[in-house]
Amino acid sequence: MTKRRTIIKGLASVLPATALSASRPSDAQETTIGSGRDYFRELGLKPFINAAGAYSAYGGARMRPEVVSAMRYAATHKVKIRDLHDATGTRIASLVGSEAAMVTSGATAAIVLGTAACMTKGNESKMQQLPNTEGMPYKVIIQKKHRYTYDRALTVPGAKLVEVETEEDVRNAVNKKTAMMFFLKPTQEGDNISSARYRHLAKELGVPTFCDAATTTPPATNVIDGVNEGFDLICYSGGKGLRGPYSAGLLLGRRDLINYARRQGAPNDLSIGRGMKISAEEYLGMLVALETGLQISDADEIAWKQTRFNNIITAISGLAGVTVKTFVSAGHAKELYLD
Repeated sequence: MTKRRTIIKGLASVLPATALSASRPSDAQETTIGSGRDYFRELGLKPFINAAGAYSAYGGARMRPEVVSAMRYAATHKVKIRDLHDATGTRIASLVGSEAAMVTSGATAAIVLGTAACMTKGNESKMQQLPNTEGMPYKVIIQKKHRYTYDRALTVPGAKLVEVETEEDVRNAVNKKTAMMFFLKPTQEGDNISSARYRHLAKELGVPTFCDAATTTPPATNVIDGVNEGFDLICYSGGKGLRGPYSAGLLLGRRDLINYARRQGAPNDLSIGRGMKISAEEYLGMLVALETGLQISDADEIAWKQTRFNNIITAISGLAGVTVKTFVSAGHAKELYLD
């Protein structure tokens, strides 16, 4: 089964670029903020150097100092959450060129809310009956090669997955019970149907498309590229390559579907996503993470990573039996391999 994330095995063999997510020079500012208490030590916890990547089990990537500052501001200044939701969504949409946008409590939550939106289309009574799908479209078309660990999020609002492998399969599978067509990128096994053909089929058949692009950053400009592909909905993780709050994410796309998705989440009562709350700190932190990331070019990101790799090379290149090399992967992220 394809997985969105693959745990790196053998630290002595591979040190990926995202592992060194820590910090630009300005990140040193973070060490000067705080009460001076060593909270982890007080709790009896042992710190570690994350050389595996922005995995949930390791606490994600380190937030940019600009994000920390924005979240600190939001923690001490109060506004109405609905107003903040609208304002950040409007700003984010303008930054990436989408019709509408919303901050979510992670990419998985974005999948849940977006799926529910396509199933209910804003019908209040149907929204309140989820995950009971009686009387509404509930089937989600997904390529067999696109099945992965996190596709369970599609079933949270009650959807049923229908696997396809060919364009003929799609045509035969789509009917009045079809809520949307789902696409994953990147995948480990490739596609039977390309992104462009999949979207073309969906448009021809009158079915909304949803793309999980959670792990396709950095660079942050990939968010703009993803929006420009033309999916009706697309989601991103906030705390990986974007280095925002790890418990936040982005859902972007059609104005009507984003509006329906918003009504499926907090602070709305009786919605399937009521528990998927976003704090003021996360709303503002996610916005600033995107703003900051979009100001950093791909070349600058690679140059920064190369500097960090050079530090590692200097430290370990003298070890017997160790050969070090760097290369640019297909995703434009530097990785350090130790042979």
